[in-house]
Amino acid sequence: MDALIKIDRDIVHNKEEKAVDRGRDLCSAVKSTPGDEKKLVDATLQRFTSPNHPDGFGEAKSKRILAATRKYICPSY
Repeated sequence: MDALIKIDRDIVHNKEEKAVDRGRDLCSAVKSTPGDEKKLVDATLQRFTSPNHPDGFGEAKSKRILAATRKYICPSY
């Protein structure tokens, strides 16, 4: 949570369990296409949204979200 909040507090928007679930969902994409950065960033844009960011958090933040997900939620992928 701390890593996501440091990127943008609105990623979690007081729904920590939902943010973790989105990270776990993203792990399936990381597992199936670990080397396709564009596809993974696109998946991150789709999965990580909020009321203030219904279309995602943009490419730069999505790359950071993806990195945090890989590091903390699915490091074995």
